Amino acid sequence: MNSLKVTAKLQRGLTQIKTISLMVLLWLISFIANATDIQASMQVQPDQCVAMKQGQSCYVSVVLTWQVQTPGDYCLHIVGKEPAISCWQNSKRGEFQQAFTSKVNLDFALRRQDKQQTLATAVVKMAWVHKKKGQARKSWRLF
Repeated sequence: MNSLKVTAKLQRGLTQIKTISLMVLLWLISFIANATDIQASMQVQPDQCVAMKQGQSCYVSVVLTWQVQTPGDYCLHIVGKEPAISCWQNSKRGEFQQAFTSKVNLDFALRRQDKQQTLATAVVKMAWVHKKKGQARKSWRLF
């Protein structure tokens, strides 16, 4: 009987050790995952492009600046297009300037060169002085 009691206590002790070990392992994994998160920010000027009529192309000269806390290899992308429009090696900040012609919003994304995870985004929104109205008039007027 005594050996059964000792065996039961050992099993409970092993179960507790396994539980504690699992909790420590999960804590370490979350700590490492949070340590690899990169804090990044990105600004774009101007943040809006204005065309005369809706549907017309907008011409804008964009100045984009970014910064991160961790030096590394980073690339700037236009969302949905490849390849990257500019890359920096072993940098914590960068600046990009270029003229664009577009009919839709320009979405920019900063990513690590070796990964597809987006660290920061910025948008140049399209705006129009005159929006398209409904159907053009097709009726004749006599008076």
